Amino acid sequence: MRIVEIRKREAVTQLREAWCALQAQCPDATPYQTWEWNEAWWRHFRARKRLRLLLFYRRQEGGDALVGIAPFYTSWHYGMPLRRLAWLGTGCSDYLGPLARPEVAAEVARALMDYLRADLRGWDLADLQQIRAGSPLLGCGPQARPRRAVESQSLLPMETCPYLPLPPDWETFLAQLGKGMRSNLRYYERLIERTFPDVCFSLADANTLEAGMSALFRLHQRRWNARWLPGALGHPRVRAFHREVAARFLERGWLRLHLLALDGAVRSALYCFAFGGRTYYYLGGFAPEYGKYSLGTLLTGRAIRQAIEESCSEFDFLRGSEPYKYRWMPEERLNYRLLLLRSREGLGGLGELPGRAGFALNRVERFVVHRAKEFSAQRGRREKLNPKV
Repeated sequence: MRIVEIRKREAVTQLREAWCALQAQCPDATPYQTWEWNEAWWRHFRARKRLRLLLFYRRQEGGDALVGIAPFYTSWHYGMPLRRLAWLGTGCSDYLGPLARPEVAAEVARALMDYLRADLRGWDLADLQQIRAGSPLLGCGPQARPRRAVESQSLLPMETCPYLPLPPDWETFLAQLGKGMRSNLRYYERLIERTFPDVCFSLADANTLEAGMSALFRLHQRRWNARWLPGALGHPRVRAFHREVAARFLERGWLRLHLLALDGAVRSALYCFAFGGRTYYYLGGFAPEYGKYSLGTLLTGRAIRQAIEESCSEFDFLRGSEPYKYRWMPEERLNYRLLLLRSREGLGGLGELPGRAGFALNRVERFVVHRAKEFSAQRGRREKLNPKV
């Protein structure tokens, strides 16, 4: 297998046709491996980053064929003299890893890990996050090459990813839920119909997308800001990225932006993707003052029903073990984080020092994130007990 590394900043944009052709051949790909997601992410977040795009070619009749793409970047981690290698999309993507044709996925994974360990230069710490359970990368141990520049590695569990295998019809799905959940769905549907003269469930289209995304941003941020946390959509650059992705996904038929309006105003929104026979629930928001109507639960039910009607095999809640996901009795799987330490040339016995510092920094990061999640969960429990908090 031949590997070509590209560092030109505009390479992701220029690779559109080949990337899209490859993703069409990969039934297990997620929205986060698509050109539409990665190209938008790179343009919006590439400041102070260097592209390290790896293309995998396999010889076949008629010439070499592109069979895999591994999109990386390097950056100075937190402005320190520590060169970090990471996937494009790190931070806002729930599943990461190479895009590869299924019949050569294991071969691409082995070639990628060998290349990282022995050939790819210019990094001290590879921080490869959100690798899906079952990925061939997880089975590529350090023994792949006897002589390697990588000195050590660590595989760590990350977030739980709850998901629902979907039956063929809505009534079967309801029968799988607990009696209390079925009763609650019927109760809250009747409650909003009795309380509000105008109740409208809808999916955003080309005419309502801009207003729908604005409502999503507003509702999501209100919920998080009430917990003294910035929220995932607080930065203008993040909002610009998602506006572009939503428009692209809508054009490709992948966007499912569910909206619930009461008396003409959107009070709840769910930002979902339908891709490859699965529906992915990315995030949502609802007006806190309408908490007693469980608008988020009602809209999630609508989103699940839409997925079943579209013959999706799965409704994926993505990473995070928030309590609202477990009301639907999901199954679970784990994402993983692969850390690789590389010895820097020219530093003699101190060559491992930058990478070791990266490992230590990673432990601090995980501790801070854990405490932040604990704090958010405590605020959420307080809100449930006292909605005015």
